[in-house]
Amino acid sequence: MLSRSCYRRLPEMSPAVSNFRRARVPANAFDPTSMSLLQRARSNDQEAWHQIVHLYGPLVHKWCRRSNLKDDDLADVFQETFRSVSTHLKTFSPAKDVGSFRSWLRTICRTKVADHFRKLNQQPAGQGGTDANRRMSAVVDPLGDDDDEEAGEDHALLVQRAMDLIKPEFSEQNWAAFLRVAIEGCSAVEVAESINVNAQVVRQANYRIRRRLRLVLQDLIE
Repeated sequence: MLSRSCYRRLPEMSPAVSNFRRARVPANAFDPTSMSLLQRARSNDQEAWHQIVHLYGPLVHKWCRRSNLKDDDLADVFQETFRSVSTHLKTFSPAKDVGSFRSWLRTICRTKVADHFRKLNQQPAGQGGTDANRRMSAVVDPLGDDDDEEAGEDHALLVQRAMDLIKPEFSEQNWAAFLRVAIEGCSAVEVAESINVNAQVVRQANYRIRRRLRLVLQDLIE
């Protein structure tokens, strides 16, 4: 559970990203059914930006917590990390040589954690210099080693939070049918018979929800 202090100064899109307001865009440019979440955020869609924070906030919070940051410092680094993301979002490219959005975000978070300890280390001892030396020396890599197991866990968390985002867009029946097909592995025919509908109805619901989920996560995960 994220502490409220992490969100107390949730950054809006940066001035650099806000410049998109001046551009002329097609009338349907912000249609959530035709644009990925990343595309919408780059187009200065504030709702999309907050959804990205919803998806990745727990990961940033976990990385900051692992760095032994105090609560107030954790909130500051959390804010600085997403402020930097908002400033540089348009430069992110999901190319193989860059890596996933998670890897890109993790690099930004690592830099902000290191910057934080570096600033503390430059302060007089009475303001945290000695303590900062001890904490910085104990954290060679502020976030520790990344591995496939943790990446897999983070991927699963992102998918679950993306599902939480889109769930209100669908009826309870369609969502339940989707879970039974996509998660439990039931056939569309089995699900249709259990709820007394045509199997094609279940297939269409499953397709629409999968498509919506892909749009949310497109360009963000590997």
